Amino acid sequence: MSSLGPEFGRGFAKETWTLYAVGMLGVVLRFVARIRRLGIRNLQVDDYLMVFAAVWYTLLCVALNQVASGGGSNLMTDDDIRNLTPAIKAEREKGSKWVYVSEHSFVLAVWAMKGCMLVIYARITEGLRQRKWVNYLAGYVVAGFVAVELTLFLICRPLSNYWAVPTPNYQCSSYQYYEIVQGCISITSDIFMLLIGLPLLMQVRVQLQQKLILLLLFGMGIFVIVAALLTKVYCLVPSLISYVYMNWYFREATVAILVTNLPLIWSLLRDVFPALRSWTGSKRATGDRYRTGPWNSKTSAYPRYGTQTQLQSNTDFDMDSYHRSIVTPHKTVSDVSYQPSDEREPSDDGSERALRIRQDVTVTVERESRPPEYWERAKISRHDPQP
Repeated sequence: MSSLGPEFGRGFAKETWTLYAVGMLGVVLRFVARIRRLGIRNLQVDDYLMVFAAVWYTLLCVALNQVASGGGSNLMTDDDIRNLTPAIKAEREKGSKWVYVSEHSFVLAVWAMKGCMLVIYARITEGLRQRKWVNYLAGYVVAGFVAVELTLFLICRPLSNYWAVPTPNYQCSSYQYYEIVQGCISITSDIFMLLIGLPLLMQVRVQLQQKLILLLLFGMGIFVIVAALLTKVYCLVPSLISYVYMNWYFREATVAILVTNLPLIWSLLRDVFPALRSWTGSKRATGDRYRTGPWNSKTSAYPRYGTQTQLQSNTDFDMDSYHRSIVTPHKTVSDVSYQPSDEREPSDDGSERALRIRQDVTVTVERESRPPEYWERAKISRHDPQP
């Protein structure tokens, strides 16, 4: 690849810093929503993972811009090697070091975001059969991270060859084997996440507006996969190898950080933009959907008593309550407390309106039948004088 010109550097800086501002806005809004909900002292493990991801996301933006604004890396053609001067060599050595930093930054940022999503998936699937697949995927992601880091450290030895100009090892300039390993593991793990999430989406009953929002989130996840594929195309296909791969690197990271944070800031966005509340349906507007069984029956204010009990669970998915479901672990049926449906739980961020899986539990109790002799004895005992 030839040296980079100032025009490419200016265009790259404009795009990446704009995307960086959007991505960090998502991070800031996430923590505003989380602190409102939990308090600053009660943040959870995925919040700290997001802080870790944001640090490396920032370093990724800096590193890529250092490469784009400089003379390039040590990936050169024969003509580039013949035309080396001391000044060009120094610029390419500097750029090669920043390339090495950018690769580590990308891996650490993206894998931290994968960890955040896995924590969210673990909360959503608590008590569901899909939970075991989340556990398997978590093991795959951890093993994949170790494999990617080992590949990055081992394909080029000694490490100083990564910024040697020219380098004696093609792998130290092209990162070919590393890109193959990293791409295969990252893309397949993203696909597995979609395969776990899509069945949950297909099994729930939601309004059309709510399903469109869910589909938008999954669509952004698909874009992450497409961006990863395009990155590898510009890194591995000989006729297409160019610094354009850096654009797709940062686009992939930015969309990944938005996908990770949007579910957690939904309730905050609804409070800031009331139109979202009316468009997706409020709890008040859909309150009748929550009124089931004898607890809210118009014909009977109290449940009947007896021996036969029927427990029925209807799974429903309310777009107005995702934030709560990924903050509070799911409870089993035995932990459910029954309250009148028109009561409102207090919340400091509207999280009772966030997207969650709801279970309506209807209990029907039949009057216990007893033999006639029992009722005759009971009637006599009531009329007998007390001693």
